[in-house]
Amino acid sequence: MTVALIALAGGAGALARWLVDLALAAKLGRSLPWGTIAVNIVGSCLAGALAGATLGAQLGPSTTQVLAIGLCGGFTTFSAASVDVARALERGRPGLGVALFFVPMVLAVSAAIGGFHLAGG
Repeated sequence: MTVALIALAGGAGALARWLVDLALAAKLGRSLPWGTIAVNIVGSCLAGALAGATLGAQLGPSTTQVLAIGLCGGFTTFSAASVDVARALERGRPGLGVALFFVPMVLAVSAAIGGFHLAGG
């Protein structure tokens, strides 16, 4: 049963990622990959909070698996972030490529740590 719930949550996360990307592109344009950056930071914060809540015994491991592995795993996207970096480098914009690698990564990891601690981890 957990496997099926993880699969469903993963699909829901991927759909939510796509919708966020469309919404941010409509508002902010496509000069930067705003959707990818946003979902990776928000998803990392949520995954950190889920881990913290699990360690704090507020959530059971099955719930955490469905939400962290399924929902957050489908919502966040390392592959799209990697492609964004590669595109910037291919277009002769190494400064942007380095920024797209480091800045969102630092923000996402910081968000995960913050979520973890906020949830009692």
